Amino acid sequence: MSIEIDIESASLDEKLDKSLDVLEETWSKFDDPTFTCSFGKDSNAVLDLLARSDADLESDVTLSFLDHGNHFEATWGMKEALEDRYGVTFETYEPDSSYEELVAEHGPRVNQRKPDLCCQTLKSAPMERMVDGYDGWITGYRMDEGLDDGEGEGSYEWRKHLDYFEEKEAVTRINPIVHWTTEDVWEYHERRDIPYNDLYDEGFECLGCKQCTLDGDPLFAYDSIRRVGDGTEPEEASD
Repeated sequence: MSIEIDIESASLDEKLDKSLDVLEETWSKFDDPTFTCSFGKDSNAVLDLLARSDADLESDVTLSFLDHGNHFEATWGMKEALEDRYGVTFETYEPDSSYEELVAEHGPRVNQRKPDLCCQTLKSAPMERMVDGYDGWITGYRMDEGLDDGEGEGSYEWRKHLDYFEEKEAVTRINPIVHWTTEDVWEYHERRDIPYNDLYDEGFECLGCKQCTLDGDPLFAYDSIRRVGDGTEPEEASD
């Protein structure tokens, strides 16, 4: 299923129909899919789409959440609110080492001085475990996160090459809202009255790990996330 919709000119209704088609194909093609949710705006929209699709959220798809130990308190509140709204429970995964342990071993501000080490330890490695053994991995990734914003490459430059279904070595990545813009996501929240993290109203655009978000650049180690599902051993992070 190729992306034939112009992401800038198509209406949200057209995009929504395509997203539901992607999920319908997901339920027919995959026996054991998982949805990894961050409780950011994109994940929240996908969760609502899952609830609107033909899937049984208690049996047809595994819902998982990465507790990397650096979430804002508001993120935990969002998790609880959405679990109550949709009547579901998310399986929680944790990294083998905490941010505090990384600081103790490698020194303060390890997220800035050794971003690859920090991101691989807290996010990439546990995410590999989250998708391990599943044949489909549902995400909230979107193409326009990687498009040029007029000031150079987008923050997630690699995402401009995404498709609805991407066969990786270990799992097929499924991106049902890959063709949505940020404006589409917020319009969908308004239409469906989906709760969202109040930190967006304070000017935060991406709610990653707390330290990186507050430092103003939550995305500098994104390449390690890109490789999740490739079926290869992660490169040893540099000290």
